[in-house]
Amino acid sequence: MMDRIKYLSSFSPKKMDLIITTMLSVLLVLTRLPFISKFLYEWDSVNYAISFEKYDIVHHQPHPPGYLFFVGLGRAINIIFNDANNTMIFISIIFSILTVILIYFLVKQMFSQLIAITAAILLIFNPLFWFYGEIATIYLSEAFFATLIVYLSYQVFQGNEKYFYPSILVLGLAGGFRQDLVILMFPLWLFCLFYNNLNIKRMINASIILILSVLAWFIPTIILAGGYEQYSYLSNILFCMCIPRTSIIFGADLFNRLSNLGAFSSWIVLMFSYFGVFILIINNRLNKRKNIMQLKNAIKTPKGKILALWIIPAALFYLLVHLPKPGYTLSYLPAFSIVLSTVFYKVSLELSKSNIFKGLSPLKILLILLSLSVLFNSIYFVYPYSYDEESVWETPFYGMNINEKIIWGIDIGFVYSNQKIKTNDRITEIYLNSIKKVPDSNPDNTIIVVGDISRVNEGFSWRKAMYYYPQYNIYYLIQRENYIMNPWHGKNHSNQWSKSKVFEIPVNSSTEKIIWIINDKSTYYRQLQKQSEIKTVGLENGLKVYYSDTKTKKPKNDKFIFNLDSKDI
Repeated sequence: MMDRIKYLSSFSPKKMDLIITTMLSVLLVLTRLPFISKFLYEWDSVNYAISFEKYDIVHHQPHPPGYLFFVGLGRAINIIFNDANNTMIFISIIFSILTVILIYFLVKQMFSQLIAITAAILLIFNPLFWFYGEIATIYLSEAFFATLIVYLSYQVFQGNEKYFYPSILVLGLAGGFRQDLVILMFPLWLFCLFYNNLNIKRMINASIILILSVLAWFIPTIILAGGYEQYSYLSNILFCMCIPRTSIIFGADLFNRLSNLGAFSSWIVLMFSYFGVFILIINNRLNKRKNIMQLKNAIKTPKGKILALWIIPAALFYLLVHLPKPGYTLSYLPAFSIVLSTVFYKVSLELSKSNIFKGLSPLKILLILLSLSVLFNSIYFVYPYSYDEESVWETPFYGMNINEKIIWGIDIGFVYSNQKIKTNDRITEIYLNSIKKVPDSNPDNTIIVVGDISRVNEGFSWRKAMYYYPQYNIYYLIQRENYIMNPWHGKNHSNQWSKSKVFEIPVNSSTEKIIWIINDKSTYYRQLQKQSEIKTVGLENGLKVYYSDTKTKKPKNDKFIFNLDSKDI
């Protein structure tokens, strides 16, 4: 190993960088391809997939704020794949590669090439970064653009003024992929604006570039949404559905605050990775007195300020406002790999002075620690955990008591692995196949009704049923806590919305079967029992799908009625 390192060091710096980044890219691809998901992973994944066919924010194709540039990129690449799931996974892998390469060059400038390689490898094998590189979501674009903004800003801090305006341009354009990046990275931009070269002309020019780059995606999004009033209305609905339930600032109840805190804490652990936390503990034991002073001194440096401005605003936003899933943390997760790589290096230096590792150089110790980290994270990611599918996927969040909610908030942070993807795929496939098991059912004579049966990440959902069975009429029974205005009926990848608190499912003369994919512990199941005889189809995972035969017995007034304000809820 050492001979190979010496051999590689004989290459020119540019050639060495090319070799290293190529090897890192190949390593990332090789670790992603065996584990990619077979189906669209979650509700939002379907929103993006349908938007590749028709962009319509009103009907959540995709949901607000619109993600215009991501949809545009997806549409272009989908011409090649003609498969929305594979298209988005391809985008995730490409953004993963670009993020790792940027981290390598950023850390090389900040510290050294050795620490840069360490940071890149730690990022590749980080459980959350790995997980989101295998599924059809948008979050790897957030990791890339956040890292790009930081990379360009650091050049400015180093005195390279030509990167100043590009950094602001990227900040504004990044909102076309994820709008929250404009907010989360704004403090870093302000520091960039006032650092070293403060003058009015520079400030005005920078503001103009930022405004124009934001308008480049904001104006088309407004137009496509049907105008600002309509866009504002749609965004406000989504805000009211999500933020008040999790935010300390906007009035979340105690249960949800504790759940959000539990999730935030467990995802912090995953951002460092479990072996990384172990190294942090070792570092603390080796440098108890030095750590606080070193941290204070580090923050005073340009690179320390950059990392602080990258991490702190995002962490505060997610802790106090909204953090529904760990994908959001990818906006600042790469910063954790940088911090952790410096700790790995420092621990290697300290251990080389101890009697236990006497005779081993810091480089050899670093290679050992890095290898152990890769091994540990790989085992964590690929280990075939056994999940209790009924408790993991079907327990309604609103039905939990305070202890269950706290445990849920902590527990979901420790299951982001390949097995979670496989479980999601398996449940999706089982439910999709269950529709075929209902006797004599077909799109012409059958209606499908789907309730909120998933707890963690849409193992199955109305949105997936609507996407994969577009020829059916599919209705959605939504949970009370989610309800303000939501999709109600879908067919052919389009849907209708409802504000009513009484859901009616019409049964016409051609309707012979109603397939019910709902939880038998839900209020809707209890209401259904009063309206129809329920037959059962057992699934291979032990769960059940229900159906009603309306050919022999029609419901009263030829419709099923479900009351959202039922006392059973």
